[in-house]
Amino acid sequence: MKKYVLGFVSFIVVLLLSINAYALDVGLGIEEDDGDIEIDLSLDWTNETGPWQSIVEFDHVTEESGGEQKTNLTYLNLKQNYQYSDKIYVIGILQFDTDKFREDYETRSVLGGGLGYKIYKSDRIKISNEFSVAYLESNITETIYRNSLWASFKIADKVNLSNKFLYETGNEPYKRNEFEIDYELTENISVGLSWRKIQEGIKDRDTKSLTFKMKF
Repeated sequence: MKKYVLGFVSFIVVLLLSINAYALDVGLGIEEDDGDIEIDLSLDWTNETGPWQSIVEFDHVTEESGGEQKTNLTYLNLKQNYQYSDKIYVIGILQFDTDKFREDYETRSVLGGGLGYKIYKSDRIKISNEFSVAYLESNITETIYRNSLWASFKIADKVNLSNKFLYETGNEPYKRNEFEIDYELTENISVGLSWRKIQEGIKDRDTKSLTFKMKF
């Protein structure tokens, strides 16, 4: 059932992207290391209408070693923000995280809401933090607390750094950290490096890749 829900949501997201794309980043990362081949596809979409902001994040990572697949990760995060004041905004979250090689289950889904706070914002630096309460469905169902810290730094005219850190409580605490450094070749094209680390309970996974991004 979860697979069908994820497929349906993905279809709706792609449809929305094709109809009303305000800002769409498409990224492709490929890494080869001692016969291991990793492919990383990412889509980031935002749309702002008045005080409302819609955000979609999609990542799909596969890795093969010796002709056998050892990593297959899909991450889909849908977020709706409402700007309450200059610093404070209300958030609604729907998130799916699928790992083909999880031992007890494949998909963890999260539905929740909370508040965000813009800690600092300038032409070169942006920092915000979000706290939410959510309903988690995985091999069990439970209520969890989530905290997400996001930072972006423009360290030079064409060089950008960004980091997103998510922590979720629960039977198996979940941590997800994504770091990127990008160099702008043109206004709409950039290249860079990405590093993603995911920790569930005592299990760790990390992926690294060279990236190529286009804005539409």
